[in-house]
Amino acid sequence: MKTILGINGGTRAGNQDSSATIIANGQIIACAEEERFTKIKHAPGVLPENSIKFCLQQANINIQNVDFVVFAGATYDSMTQILTNFFNFKFKYCPKIILIDHHLAHASSAYYVSGFDNSYIITADFSGDNRSTVLFYADRTGIKEITNYSKPNSLGLFYAAITQFLGFKYDNDECKTMALAGYNSKTNSIVSQFLNITDKTYSLNTNFLDSRIMYGKSNPSRQEPLFNDYFIKQIQKTARIENNGIDDFYLSVAKTAQESLEKAYFTLLKQLKNSQYKSNNLCLAGGVALNAELNSKLAYSNEFDNMFVQPVASDAGLSLGGALYVANKYNSLQINRMNSVYFGSEFSNKEIKKELNRVKTKYIYYESNMLTKIIAKRIAQGQIGAIFNGKMEYGPRALGNRSIIADPRSKTIKNILNKEFKQRETFQPFAPSVLEEYAEEYFDFPNNTSANFEFMVINAKIKQHRKNEIIATIHINNTARVQIVKKDRNPFFYDIIKQFGYLTNTNVLLNTSLNKKGFPITRTPNDALNVFYTTPLDFMVLGNYIIEK
Repeated sequence: MKTILGINGGTRAGNQDSSATIIANGQIIACAEEERFTKIKHAPGVLPENSIKFCLQQANINIQNVDFVVFAGATYDSMTQILTNFFNFKFKYCPKIILIDHHLAHASSAYYVSGFDNSYIITADFSGDNRSTVLFYADRTGIKEITNYSKPNSLGLFYAAITQFLGFKYDNDECKTMALAGYNSKTNSIVSQFLNITDKTYSLNTNFLDSRIMYGKSNPSRQEPLFNDYFIKQIQKTARIENNGIDDFYLSVAKTAQESLEKAYFTLLKQLKNSQYKSNNLCLAGGVALNAELNSKLAYSNEFDNMFVQPVASDAGLSLGGALYVANKYNSLQINRMNSVYFGSEFSNKEIKKELNRVKTKYIYYESNMLTKIIAKRIAQGQIGAIFNGKMEYGPRALGNRSIIADPRSKTIKNILNKEFKQRETFQPFAPSVLEEYAEEYFDFPNNTSANFEFMVINAKIKQHRKNEIIATIHINNTARVQIVKKDRNPFFYDIIKQFGYLTNTNVLLNTSLNKKGFPITRTPNDALNVFYTTPLDFMVLGNYIIEK
């Protein structure tokens, strides 16, 4: 079987979410994001040197043992030579390089781990290899492109421009726009004209965009707006300044943008169903697929029997997609359904203890069965804790191994976490992690759709009689970005929630990522200690050790 190293990144400012994935013996061995090593979010403009070293180490091989390096960027200028120079300089050897299309890599990242025999696929983001949205059909014979949209007709660009107008950073804060959209407000007629949608297609109103945003032209810098003065003139209000108040006007902008995005996706679904291919399954990837509310609308529509959203839908997932595509090509793939994203760094108790001693931190060691009971008791008493345990999550969501956890029953904990821990806007929601066997007691899931709710990529509807019980995790629109926790996937986190349930009769915990504002999720024990001593955390668990203030 072939050993394949997938990578993403680049040497230009617009290249981001640098990452690496290694597939060996038909299995995903390791995945890593460069930001976790450099501590610079999204790791813009770099190739994933540290991530590659980590993946090779996890596979216990040298670069000479890699058969192919796959890079998602088929149209990048001189990319083969750049990668050859990079590997020869940093690793003293360069395997055979394969370049594949950006959106084909996104599509592969979802389909080849969906468990579906056949599927429609929608990939959508700002832009990649000169395309922004691509529709595919896939079966065991391969992935076939149906149609595509090029920039400026980009759903990612549209949502990014609105995110900017609302005073946030695009390619980072789109989740804030989505959160604001949940508030009940009127429709904004000008924003509804930004994205023109018919029964057959969609297009962006280029009259509202900076003139440089056209095929073959450079984007404005991130210090400049994507929208132009004409848009401001038509909407009759200036763009919001970050940290200023948010009134009903800005709420209406967010709501209209979200509704337009959802409407555009249903138009894309019609295109898929009107194609020559037929399927009852749907896969999603690309940065837009991180919009959990959009994914929720698709799941609850019952347009399909099954839906799979790639949990690492951003460009960080391109390394996985590229590796999967080539592995499948060479019959080196033995994967059905992706059931975990725990592919990152892991530290032994010995390594953790060494770091705790180095920084002179007091700690107590407990066996795991006792430790989970202690954690649950502290959370039930109102304390806020953190978990640093096992392999790090690949992707943007902390799923119990690099998490801050709290009591979901508290009416005040959401504001405390947003203000004192995350230092972010109070309207942003937190996620509930619920035991698999109790999930349907708290949430109304789609009747006929099998969707992957275990990765915090799809919002679920709360059952009204349970709302007050997990109030800290429920958004204003009565949905939650749920994580279903399964015992065989994460037994330690599962047992914490189970023990909490014994104490409180609530089998849910509030879960958010273990990081500080502006920084990636923590990778090392030292990273975790930095968060612990610079936030109001009451306690932290690192491996089998617990520390407290």
